Amino acid sequence: MFQIALKSLRAKWRDYTVLFVGLVISAAIFYMLSAIALNRDFLLNNSSIGLIVPVFMVGEFLLGVITFVYLNFANSFLLRLRQSEYGLMSMLGAKKSQIGDLLMQETLALGVISTVIGIFAGIGLTAASGNFLMNLLDTKLANWSVFSFNAALATLVFFVALFFINGLYNRGRLSKQDTLTLLTADKQVAQPKRHKLLDPLLGLVGLGLLILSYVMMPGIVHLGLYGFIVVLVLNVWGTYWFVSRTLKMVTYALRGSRFNNRGLRSFLNGQLLFRLPEYQRILTVISVMFGLALGAMSVGQGYYRALPQQAQSGQPFTAAYTSDKISTSNLKDITWEATYHYSVNKDKVYFNGDEFNEKKLPTVVETGKGNETRIKWLTGDYLLATPGSEYTLTSIANQILDKQYGATAVVTHNESEMAVEGDVKSVRLVTVKSFAANEATLTANAKREARLTGTAMNHQAGVPGMFTLLKNVFGGLEFMGIFLGIAFLAMLASTLMFKVLSGVADDKRRYRILTMIGTSKRQVTATVVKDLGVLFFIPLVIGTLDVIFGLPMFKALMADPYVGFMPSLIAIVVLYVIYFVMTVILYRRLLK
Repeated sequence: MFQIALKSLRAKWRDYTVLFVGLVISAAIFYMLSAIALNRDFLLNNSSIGLIVPVFMVGEFLLGVITFVYLNFANSFLLRLRQSEYGLMSMLGAKKSQIGDLLMQETLALGVISTVIGIFAGIGLTAASGNFLMNLLDTKLANWSVFSFNAALATLVFFVALFFINGLYNRGRLSKQDTLTLLTADKQVAQPKRHKLLDPLLGLVGLGLLILSYVMMPGIVHLGLYGFIVVLVLNVWGTYWFVSRTLKMVTYALRGSRFNNRGLRSFLNGQLLFRLPEYQRILTVISVMFGLALGAMSVGQGYYRALPQQAQSGQPFTAAYTSDKISTSNLKDITWEATYHYSVNKDKVYFNGDEFNEKKLPTVVETGKGNETRIKWLTGDYLLATPGSEYTLTSIANQILDKQYGATAVVTHNESEMAVEGDVKSVRLVTVKSFAANEATLTANAKREARLTGTAMNHQAGVPGMFTLLKNVFGGLEFMGIFLGIAFLAMLASTLMFKVLSGVADDKRRYRILTMIGTSKRQVTATVVKDLGVLFFIPLVIGTLDVIFGLPMFKALMADPYVGFMPSLIAIVVLYVIYFVMTVILYRRLLK
C-alpha cells in the first residue's frame, strides 16, 4: 500500500509542488508577523508603532483566519487529489482505518516539512525585508530581531495543530465514503445551487450593508470602539454576501444576454458561476486583507510624507549654524537670515538683548484657532520684560550645549554683560520658504554641523533637527506600515494564487473541450487571463474601496490622510499584478 501511495505521489508531483510551495510561503509570512508580535522589547522601544497596533492586531487575527482557510482547502485538496487512489486501495482490500492512517501520515508529514522549511524561509525573508526597509527609510529600529524562538515555536505549533485537526476531519470524511464514491470522485462535478428568491434578496442586502459600512467609515472616530466593531461586522458580512450572492445574481442576469453571447464570454460566465460557491469565503477574507494591506501602507507612508510639513510648521526658523564653515548660498528661496552672538557659562547660554532690538527674533505662537500657529517677532526689550518668552532661544541653547532639553537661555541687556560670562561666539539663523525643496541641502548642512561642532542632528534647532527627531519617532510607523502591507499582500496573493492552481485538475477538462471545438492557443490564453483576472479583480476593487472610504478616520491624526494613498496603491497593485502574471503563467503550463 505504501508503494502505491509513493507511486501516486510521484505521478502527481506537479500538484504537490504547487501545494507545498504555497504552504512554505504561508508559514514564512506567518513567522514574519509572529516575530514582530512576540518581540515585546521592539514594540515597547518604538513608541510610534503603538499607533498601528490596532491595525496590526486585526491583521494578525485575519492572518490566522486566512491561514486556517488556506490549510483547510489545502488538506481538502490533498484528500480530493488522492481519493481515486484511496478507492483503489479499498478495492484491493485495504481497510478504511489503514487508509485513514496513511492519509494522516501524509498530511502531518507534508505539514511538518513545509512548516520547518517555511520557518527558515521566514527568517531569511524577515532579515531581507527588514534590512531593505530600514536602509530605504534611513531608519534604525531598537531591538529589531530576525530570529525569535517563540515565533518559530508558535508557527510550528499553530501549523501542526491545524494540520492535525484537518487531518482528523479528512479522515472522518474518508471513512464515510464508500469505495465507488472514492473511485469516481474526480469525475463528479458539483452543480451550483440557485435560490430564485433568496439569492437576489441577500445580494441586495449584501450590497446595502457594504454601502452602509462605507457611509459610516468617515465618522468612525465619533462612533468609538463599538462603532468600529459595527462597521467592521457590516463590512465583512456585506463583502461576503456581495461576493456570494450579488455577483451570483449578476452572473445569472447576464446569461442569455447579447453581451454574454459574444466570443467566449458565456464560458467565462459559467466558470465564475462554478467558482463562486468554492471561492466565496476565501475571496471575502482576501478582500478584507487587501484593504488592510493597502491601508497599513497608506497610513505609514502618510505619516512619513507629512513629516517635512509637520517639522516646518512648528519651527520659527529653518536652521541654526554655529560653525562659520557652513554656507547658506546654495539654499533656495531664503526669506530671512540673521546672525546673533552668545557666550556660554556652564549650562547657561547668554544672548545680547540689544541685537534683538535691531534684528527681531522669530517665535511661534498659537492663534487661538485650534492648532493653528503664526510667527511673532520679538524684540530684546520684550524678551527681558516677559519671562518665559525665550523658548526660541532655549532651542538654540540646547543645540549649542548638545542637549535634547535642559539648557537655559539668558537674555542680557547689552554686549558687555554677555561677554563677562565667556567667549563671544556667533550663531546664524536662516529661514527658507520650503523645507521640502531644500531637504537634501539642509540635511547635508545639518550633518556637517554635527561633524564640525559635535552636536547631534536631533539636538539641532530648527526644521532639520525636528525632522530628524520626528523621523526617528515615525520612521518605525512607516516601516511597520510597509512591512505589514507587503506581508498581508504576499499572504493573500499567495493564498489566492495556490487556491487557483490547485483547481487546475478540474479546469483542465473544461479547457480541453474548448481546444476540441477549435479554439486556438492564443484564444485559450486570453480566456485564462480573463478567467483568473476576475478572481484577482474582485478583492482589488473591494479592498481599494475599503481604504478610500476608511482613510478619513485618520483625519484626527493626519492633516491629509490620503497623502500616502496613491504611492501605496501603485506599489500594491504592481506587486499584485506580478502575482497575477505568475499565476497565469503557472496555470497555463499546468493546463498542458
